[in-house]
Amino acid sequence: MKFRMILQNAYLALRQNLRRSLLTMVGIIIGVSAVITILSLGNGFKSYTMKNLTQSNSQNVGVEISFMADDLTSVGNFFTESDLHLAETVSGVDSAAYVKNDSTAVMQDFYFGTTRYSKTVGLVKKSEESIDVGRNLTEEDNEVLERVAVVSSDLARKISSEKGEVLGYGLSIDGELYTVVGIFSGNSNDLLTNGDVEIPVKTYNYFHSQNKSISAIRIKVGAGHKPSTVADKVVQKLTESGTMTSQGSYSTLDMSGLLDGISKILSALTLFISGIAGISLFIAGVGVMNMMYTSVSERTQEIGVRRAMGARKSDIRQQFLAEGLLLTVSSGVIGYIIGYLIALLISQFLPFQVVPDLFTISLAVGITTALGLIFSVAPANSASRKEVVEILR
Repeated sequence: MKFRMILQNAYLALRQNLRRSLLTMVGIIIGVSAVITILSLGNGFKSYTMKNLTQSNSQNVGVEISFMADDLTSVGNFFTESDLHLAETVSGVDSAAYVKNDSTAVMQDFYFGTTRYSKTVGLVKKSEESIDVGRNLTEEDNEVLERVAVVSSDLARKISSEKGEVLGYGLSIDGELYTVVGIFSGNSNDLLTNGDVEIPVKTYNYFHSQNKSISAIRIKVGAGHKPSTVADKVVQKLTESGTMTSQGSYSTLDMSGLLDGISKILSALTLFISGIAGISLFIAGVGVMNMMYTSVSERTQEIGVRRAMGARKSDIRQQFLAEGLLLTVSSGVIGYIIGYLIALLISQFLPFQVVPDLFTISLAVGITTALGLIFSVAPANSASRKEVVEILR
């Protein structure tokens, strides 16, 4: 029998009992839809996690290499183009790039009058300190690039015995004069975040852009290479020949361990839930077998006529196998489409999107093909073993 004819006969046979065929398909469609929905959302979340941890939606893991200067007050570019090229010569490194420095505090030298101070300067959109004298910094100060500052009581007392007199003073940071508009409670021992001085972050970025230091680079590790091993080699290379090798030390922050842990947990959870949903597929498979046995019983006369006309046992077996496969595979395709659409709809309310991928498509087709074969073989063999003489009796 030609394949096209077998497929056509299978379609006509299923159509003769359309209601029974559709009800059998519903169970498979529900099972496949549930599995595909869960897998699609799981893969989407995994891609989202990868992108946030590695700053990339590819499988190339990003690892940061940072530099710690021996002089903690040092500012400047700790990495240069030659360092990037040096990192890229290491086997396993696909690319290297600077890491943008969005600091919330910087170590800065500034002057009150002729006296120089080295303090931590906090960069804020607005200050929310407990003010002793004056006012806090506002969002408007930040937006209009006002050169204003608030200082701690501890620093104010060092400048003047009457700290209130410091209000209105000008402090000079790299030639830019900032007016003190507020003095807040606290001292340098408990100022662990923003330090003794706070100024608007946008003002600092605008007037002191030349002071932004490059203190880290990010390397992309190619597939097939262990990120921690490659990162260690880059650190060793920079330690030997890096621009700042004599002024500090290089170190690495490897995110791959965290990423691997999250991926394993997520994958295990996704497979566990998919396994529970897959139970419905087994039940649906039993329904397919029941339907096929019923079909064999009802079509005994048809089988006898085919055998009498010269059909072989293999032809009868192929016919019923084709019916089972057509039923399950078509259900799998429909189930995949519905499952993907459901996942796509749910993802509209989540911070990530789902995209169709070859794995889930192959899984849907593979599972339903296996169902069709496993649960149709026994009924198909039963039909092929019927003898013409027995049928005529």
